[in-house]
Amino acid sequence: MRKITLPAIAILFIAMMASYGLAQDVPGPKSDNSLNQQEQVKTIFSFKNDIALTDDQEVKLKALLYDEQTALDTDNDTLKALGTELSKMIDSKADMQLIKGKLEEISKIQVEISYRNIENGRKVEEILTPDQLEKWRAIQKNFASQHKT
Repeated sequence: MRKITLPAIAILFIAMMASYGLAQDVPGPKSDNSLNQQEQVKTIFSFKNDIALTDDQEVKLKALLYDEQTALDTDNDTLKALGTELSKMIDSKADMQLIKGKLEEISKIQVEISYRNIENGRKVEEILTPDQLEKWRAIQKNFASQHKT
């Protein structure tokens, strides 16, 4: 199994949020791996007319994204600080139980991020109608097949 690093998890999370179309019109997370500022991310809002997204649905989705982005920014800041603390503990040959505790603290936040992502995915599914959801998934599938590397 491939080792997943903290930055990779953050990127994976943003990719999943973008796959739900929730990454436009909201600042991205604080990350050294941010997309080029000139690259336009295609999101559900880019296909508003294609899936007949109502103004009410757009408001709900943007509110969901804003709340998630705020929480994610906080979590990323916390993970960065905890990662720094962990590195110092490792470098100073701290007690292994203290290191384990720090790893568990980091892991708990990562689990919460993943859980929140799943929860928000379900909220998106509740906001969209079955027809809209089907159209959105078709758009995502088409986009993914065109951009495989």
